[in-house]
Amino acid sequence: MRAYRDLFAHPDARWPLVASTVSRLTPGMIALAIVLMLRGHGYGYAAAGLVTSAHQIGVGLGSPVQGRLADRIGQARLLVPDALVYAAGTAALAVLAGRGAPVPLLVVVTVITGLFLPPVTACSRVLLSRLFPTGRQRETAFAVSSIAVELGFIVGPLAAAAINARLGGGVAVIVAGTIAMVGALGYAATGAARAIPPRVHAVGVGGALRAVGIRVMVLAFACIAVVFGVIDIVVPAVAELAGEPDAAGGLLAAIAGGSLLGGLVYGSRSWPGTLEQRLRVLVVVMALGLTLLPLALGSLGSFAVALFVGGLFLAPTTICAFQLIDDLALAGTQTEAQSWTQSAVVFGVAAGAALSGAAVDVRGPALALFAGAGCVALGALVINTGARRLRPSVSPG
Repeated sequence: MRAYRDLFAHPDARWPLVASTVSRLTPGMIALAIVLMLRGHGYGYAAAGLVTSAHQIGVGLGSPVQGRLADRIGQARLLVPDALVYAAGTAALAVLAGRGAPVPLLVVVTVITGLFLPPVTACSRVLLSRLFPTGRQRETAFAVSSIAVELGFIVGPLAAAAINARLGGGVAVIVAGTIAMVGALGYAATGAARAIPPRVHAVGVGGALRAVGIRVMVLAFACIAVVFGVIDIVVPAVAELAGEPDAAGGLLAAIAGGSLLGGLVYGSRSWPGTLEQRLRVLVVVMALGLTLLPLALGSLGSFAVALFVGGLFLAPTTICAFQLIDDLALAGTQTEAQSWTQSAVVFGVAAGAALSGAAVDVRGPALALFAGAGCVALGALVINTGARRLRPSVSPG
């Protein structure tokens, strides 16, 4: 654990890490909060899937634009207005759902809200690369970033479920928006975030996607992320079918807990091989682990264990991937490159949520889980077949 203590002793890293960790509670809360809110107001799972996917579509459309703006005008100047608009959007969504608004209106409001989700994760990864350009401390910093994501997906669903049980799903949605605002404003207030200079030169048409390695990673992560959209919808359905709807938060926390453990172990030491070589292995093992999910639907206990095991290699995979993305990005496009990958992730999650919502209503959860695991395998295939494009020494084209 000395590597982690040394990292948090760094004065420029400590508070950006803390503030960005707060902001990461929102992605862990928002999907479950929306599902619970809509179910509580009598909407079906197909509607919940559409509205949840609408949030992800908004985030996916907005992320690359926001990443480019962060590179161009500076992180702090972007994050402050984003934080305020996103919090207002989640409040509007809760009010409309409480009044029984039609699904198309909820979809439109949710897409617009998602457009303004503050890109704190992408910004913080660029900041960490700036503070730690090479070496073991860089790997530990990215491990902490991934661990913070997993903490968000452990605490976030539990918080959403607890708030829903006591105050209702609408309040959970509003709290998720408020947390995003607080985390983004706190991050933007740090000296390290304000010190990142804006880009001073143009990067040409296509921006970060001019780098072929970035295109490979974007495609791969779009495929991989489908399974997490499936999980967002299937897990509450599995809990409800078992007669324990409040167990959904704990089940979602199980996969994040596995990822947290994997990230802690991975970030605590140095590993052999290059980033590209490690990523190729990790993504295949992750695909194999996720195939356990549809085989473990016999009880909530076995399903929770399968979720935990399936998550073990998630954080190590993302630790490698996001370091590699920073290395592959063209100069001046690092935030945009991180944001394109985030956009691919949320589009994949949106597709998984929308399709699995309909599948659960018609066929049950097993088929959706099998399809999700298959998409992770497809992403692993993309990474392994495009491996030579993932070596930073190869000039991007």
